[in-house]
Amino acid sequence: MKKSLFVCALFISASTFAQKQFQNETSGMISNASGKIMQLAEAMPAEKYDWSPEDDVRSFADILQHVIGTNYFFGSKMGATMPEGVNDQELKTKDDIIPALEKSSAFISEAIKNVEDKDLANKIEFPAPGEYTVTSAVLIAFSHCNEHLGQMIAYSRMNGITPPWSEKK
Repeated sequence: MKKSLFVCALFISASTFAQKQFQNETSGMISNASGKIMQLAEAMPAEKYDWSPEDDVRSFADILQHVIGTNYFFGSKMGATMPEGVNDQELKTKDDIIPALEKSSAFISEAIKNVEDKDLANKIEFPAPGEYTVTSAVLIAFSHCNEHLGQMIAYSRMNGITPPWSEKK
């Protein structure tokens, strides 16, 4: 009997440990990348926010607006309720963008954490190319965040700014 109770307790504790592990890990990874995006947003001088490497390419501010908007988009697709009055297109200055970036990063991170394990296989509709699972949306959000982090690193270096986390001390 003791052996049976021990085995049951072991399985219950193992399954409890694994609950939301995917959500917690990916949320943490997105928070890490978002933190680096935030550091770059703070390091870039306000007068360089309109800078882009060439015509018809997103400026530094445009990238941040896009990241903010997609953080809310992905989070809302995962079931989170978007706050009222969010309009990433109205964000033009560094002073407007940084607090909005911080809020949107917290929004996507919390949206992922709040997804229940049973909902990871649910289908959700995207504008293009169509239907995905919630798991795919989490992974796309993670990939998207890192894609624009890389873009912002390049923009920053082109403007003589070393990413703060890689500066020699």
